[in-house]
Amino acid sequence: MVMMDPLEQMLNIDLRQYHGQSELLDYDSDQLASHYQHPVQVLDEIAHQLKLDSNALQRQFGRVLFQYLLEKHPDLLDNAKDSFELFCHPDTPLQLEISHIYADREPPRFTVIQWQPPELLVFDYQSSLPFAHVCHGFLKACSNYFAEPVIIHQQLIDGALNHARFTMSHPD
Repeated sequence: MVMMDPLEQMLNIDLRQYHGQSELLDYDSDQLASHYQHPVQVLDEIAHQLKLDSNALQRQFGRVLFQYLLEKHPDLLDNAKDSFELFCHPDTPLQLEISHIYADREPPRFTVIQWQPPELLVFDYQSSLPFAHVCHGFLKACSNYFAEPVIIHQQLIDGALNHARFTMSHPD
């Protein structure tokens, strides 16, 4: 199972308001891992059972994942000046850590399409997992960490959740 710790954190913190209205919330992480290939499937099922917006829940998971990585590795952003820099250079410590999450799969690729520092970054995100909305939430958490007012636009490529184009810009 990929990323169960942040999923557990999210289930325990962000969904506690539902007080067990979902049978999924009664499972422990080993039981969830045996039923689902990746956290997005768990989140989709929870969203369905609780009548929540699945995309919003996945973005929230991206925010939780960002916080989880920072807690485990507080030095990950030591050399970064802003969120734009993190996603335009594929060898940042944070991106290297993300590749460890994909233990048995190819890690996500970030291909820069347009980079006009410090105002605009357009990049394609491709992953072996359907994590486009998770990536969106991750980007938002990153911009919040740097206290940057950033507008993030996500466009799915061919409707696939494993391939999206992100445009990050500062508001005018």
